[in-house]
Amino acid sequence: MEIIMLVDILRRANINVVLASVDKSTNIVGSQRMKIVADKCILGASDSKYDLIIIPGGPGGAERLHRSTTLKKLLKEQKQASRMYGGICYSPLILQKQGLLQDKTVTAHPSIVNQLTCQVIDRSKVVIDGNLITGKGLGTVMDFSLAIVRKFFGHGRAKGVANGMVFDYPKS
Repeated sequence: MEIIMLVDILRRANINVVLASVDKSTNIVGSQRMKIVADKCILGASDSKYDLIIIPGGPGGAERLHRSTTLKKLLKEQKQASRMYGGICYSPLILQKQGLLQDKTVTAHPSIVNQLTCQVIDRSKVVIDGNLITGKGLGTVMDFSLAIVRKFFGHGRAKGVANGMVFDYPKS
């Protein structure tokens, strides 16, 4: 659900989204046996530069993402180039394992907060710390996605997308 909702909301905001699979196939089976078809495999997507790279959560999927050497390389390059990166739910733990949370503040799913060594704002749905954005979990995907829209395109576009989905978005 995190992937589907995130991609849908970003595309509603007219953001060019590339959904990449870390597997050799573009067919992804997510949690609850949800079938998703990616736009590309990560190797095919790795030749481009991105304004933002987000990894979804969930323990099983996040661990698969962590094993991808291509994704590790892309995330490292993303941070070094001061471009945005982040994750939601369980994935901040993966970002930590890759050394991408040093001196950062995050939010994450309550089940992994105690495993994080960086500063955690547990009461926040979304935390943006410089070029890092993190979200608490599935129930905060709308807020997380709209925070991304706002970061890149401002409050007006985020509010417009939220209104189109009948989502109560803050006035400021």
